[in-house]
Amino acid sequence: MKTLDEVLELLDAPIDRATVERYIAHEWLRPMAHKAGWYFEEIDIARIELVYHLAQDIQVNDHGMDVVLSLLDQLYGHRAHAQKLNQAIAQQSLEVQAEISMVMSMAEDNS
Repeated sequence: MKTLDEVLELLDAPIDRATVERYIAHEWLRPMAHKAGWYFEEIDIARIELVYHLAQDIQVNDHGMDVVLSLLDQLYGHRAHAQKLNQAIAQQSLEVQAEISMVMSMAEDNS
């Protein structure tokens, strides 16, 4: 975990304290709150850079940012779920894996 000051030193983009505080106020970023301030995990640092890139380079406005981040969060959630599903399938017998593969192939052919 890193403090806001430590995060600001790590960032590649020219982001200041007020910008990060604005991201937090909009709830685009949700670091852990503590009496001494906020604490950031690696995922928070990546999200700061993502929001900055979307705002500065792609010119996503505040309303658009809400939509884009919501969609990305959903996508990452589905990706995590798919990884768990793949792990569960990998733990099954070869026969069950073959049946699952066949059903998935049939589903792809029907779509």
